[in-house]
Amino acid sequence: MLNNRNFCEVRMVLRKVFPAMYTLSEETPACSRNATLYLLRCIFLMGVRQPPARFFIVYCLWSFALNLSSTFYQPIAFLTGYISHLSEFSPGEFLTSLQVAFNALSCSIKVLIVWAFVKHLDEANNILDEMDKRLTKPSERLRVHRAVSRSNRIFFFYMAVYILYATNTLIAAIVMGKPLYQNYYPYLDWRSSSWNLGLQMGLEYFAMAGACLQDVCVDCYPVNFVLVLRAHMSIFADRLRQLGKDPDVSHEKRYEQLVQCIQDHKTILRFVDCLRPVISGTIFVQFLVVGLVLGFTLINIVLFANLGSAIAALFFMTAVLLETTPFCILCNYLTDDCYNLAIALFQSNWIDGKQRYKKTLMYFLQKLQQPITFMAMNAFPISVGTNIIVTKFSFSVFTLVKQMNIAEKLSKADEEDKLN
Repeated sequence: MLNNRNFCEVRMVLRKVFPAMYTLSEETPACSRNATLYLLRCIFLMGVRQPPARFFIVYCLWSFALNLSSTFYQPIAFLTGYISHLSEFSPGEFLTSLQVAFNALSCSIKVLIVWAFVKHLDEANNILDEMDKRLTKPSERLRVHRAVSRSNRIFFFYMAVYILYATNTLIAAIVMGKPLYQNYYPYLDWRSSSWNLGLQMGLEYFAMAGACLQDVCVDCYPVNFVLVLRAHMSIFADRLRQLGKDPDVSHEKRYEQLVQCIQDHKTILRFVDCLRPVISGTIFVQFLVVGLVLGFTLINIVLFANLGSAIAALFFMTAVLLETTPFCILCNYLTDDCYNLAIALFQSNWIDGKQRYKKTLMYFLQKLQQPITFMAMNAFPISVGTNIIVTKFSFSVFTLVKQMNIAEKLSKADEEDKLN
């Protein structure tokens, strides 16, 4: 009984602190932009928004510190560390560092893309406000409320996985007594004293935690926006299906309803076009590195990692898969939603409509049959099929390493260095 009471108290506290995580009642007006409420707050913490007037200096200093350590210097620190201390890495440590280095570089590029197009996210939320005005039924509002709460819960799930990885690597480094990435910081030799070792670990953790915060934002925003879009498309399909089925509505009023639905579809397309430049760039970058990063992670887990490193690598692998897989699945669902819109319009009562109504409906039907797709820099479609292809490349990397006996050579070289 006490445990249930404590659970209820915790839930009440969470509901007060994070209200958008919970589904509101159907009487509450719909607010689709709440699906990205916590996402946009974290994007603000990334330091890529216009500084607020009240905290201008504080925000600029925070933005400078976070982006200097995580966005700009971290990829350089990995590369410089390899050049300076490559011989001191064990095979497992090198692969642990290398897998993160590639992902850190891709994260930095994705942050710069979001930085350049951050206003598109605000514009997309303004378009969602337009869609909310068309919601009149309690069941429609409830559907949006559910999408909003689900979207925010997914965001916090991403956050938990990414931060758990960063924290796990810190714990593993403390247990091993050496920095896990061994990044290069000028005038800081972590081997010289315990103070320097702690400072090195702290700097690496700050940079990695900042990178994880950035990664959550640049990887989760497509999921957050498309989830609430799918809710609106489902409502729109019901609206299309009901066209012409009210016998009390005149032919002129029926035609006005059809024109309004055409306007609703244009609003959906504007929303998608608003997000396309951001999604195209960030997903393209991730597709380029996901296979390589997963390949290095598999090699590390199977051949070199101890228990602590293996756990951290598994969290890292989960985080990498979260960067593309959920959104690719949503893109496939979005294609099906578009076909459902065409089916819903065909199922409406159009047979006894006037000629003008039928001609407009046929034109609209052709438009609805064109699926909404996202492309990665116009190179390949963002879909489950593409995601499987790039993920399969990780097994090719693993197979290549096994066939060339690179793992055995690295292990022998490491043993010889220890003997010497």
